[in-house]
Amino acid sequence: MTEVRRNPMTGEPVLVATARASRPFASNPDDCPFCPGHENETPPEITRLGDPWRARVFPNKYPPAAGAEVIVESARHGDLFHDVENAEEIVALYVDRFRAHRDAAAVVLFKNEGARAGASIAHVHSQLIPLSFVPPRIAAEARGFSNTCPLCKPEGSMIRETEHFVWIAPFASRMAYQQWIIPRRHFADVREMTGAEIDDLAALLRDASTAMRSIADSYNWMFLDFRGHGAAHFYVDLFPRTTGIAGFELGSGTFVEIIDPAEAAKTLSSCCR
Repeated sequence: MTEVRRNPMTGEPVLVATARASRPFASNPDDCPFCPGHENETPPEITRLGDPWRARVFPNKYPPAAGAEVIVESARHGDLFHDVENAEEIVALYVDRFRAHRDAAAVVLFKNEGARAGASIAHVHSQLIPLSFVPPRIAAEARGFSNTCPLCKPEGSMIRETEHFVWIAPFASRMAYQQWIIPRRHFADVREMTGAEIDDLAALLRDASTAMRSIADSYNWMFLDFRGHGAAHFYVDLFPRTTGIAGFELGSGTFVEIIDPAEAAKTLSSCCR
């Protein structure tokens, strides 16, 4: 069982999911529930790509919220995202799962790569969580698009440009080597992505995975989807986990950046050439 509680001062939601304390930790194929041959160790799958499978989707056995899913992105235990040969299929699968939760108030898709980023199982995967409420970050950022769109002409240092996206180190980054992958076309909802945009984003995510893993052994990325907020602009937020979030950040909500974004862009660009 999961429960939504509210901070008494701000009203912000907190998910109480005590069963997650029991989730397993696995680092090798013999005890990995995401590897082929261990399919009976996960809940019954929702969908798969290929037979034998190249990717699987199934309900999260230890959900932080109702409807949470796990997307296993490769059958090979040692793969990282940049090793996945069918990355375009995987991003198309992400979009399909957003579409499957059409009645959710919000859908959060994220990747925890490596222990420092929060991964408990060392097999390449992402998670998708439909929510019955709009989370604080999405609500706050959606308000920032009310007058003009700051992402149609984003401020930051260019890492790479493609036909459909720009990949930048944002000017006011909060995390070391933080990046945003932003579509050139203005749209708010992941479900609106075209096939060409899916292919382009897949290639950039593979390169970002290569670049971030050259800096640290853990990283996070998250899709910032603004369904219902047409003035907003979808983007992907990414960063390697080089440092922890400490007392000042937790106590004030203000982050201290230790890497100049212009230098971060140069490093990230050189890492994936």
